[in-house]
Amino acid sequence: MTKIKSFKNGDEEAYVRVHNEGYSTEPWFGSLEMALKVEDFSRLSYDATFLAEVNDEIVGLVDSKIRDKTGDIENLVVLPKYRGKGIGRALLEKAIEFLKDKVERIRVETPIQSKNAITFYLKNGFVHVANAYLVESQNKSKLTPYLGRNFYFIRGSRYWIPDNRQMKLLKRLKADFSVIGEFMVMIRTIGFSP
Repeated sequence: MTKIKSFKNGDEEAYVRVHNEGYSTEPWFGSLEMALKVEDFSRLSYDATFLAEVNDEIVGLVDSKIRDKTGDIENLVVLPKYRGKGIGRALLEKAIEFLKDKVERIRVETPIQSKNAITFYLKNGFVHVANAYLVESQNKSKLTPYLGRNFYFIRGSRYWIPDNRQMKLLKRLKADFSVIGEFMVMIRTIGFSP
């Protein structure tokens, strides 16, 4: 039987193990999302994290972050041998339950290579609304006027471009950049049942 519980101090090693092992089967792991170490955990900032437990073993996780009237579902991952058993859906439902009284809509951003994840979210009431991009640029001076408004600094020389309109703007700026990844942005309005 699957038990969904809130993250607590002492769960860091299990979180890191599930994150790394769960994502390691994805073709984009290592370029879009890097392996975590326990010492990296303190830099993560979520409003809620839930863990799935089967026979006292942590086998899945989901992170939730509130940004204004939007709740973001991040890092929903289940260990490969436990997939297809409803654990991902249970984690998603727990995250939605946490967010439902705090936001108007819930957003997920999934790498376009993650066909199973895209199908999962579409089956669970999410609608594709845009694509977003992760880019790398050494030309920060061209991007600086837009950071915090249209472009979001990630780490080092990486920037999050939230939609196609901002990507066109980045191209017009003639900044030296390369696209590292493309994501499907999907939204689910609260109160909608699939």
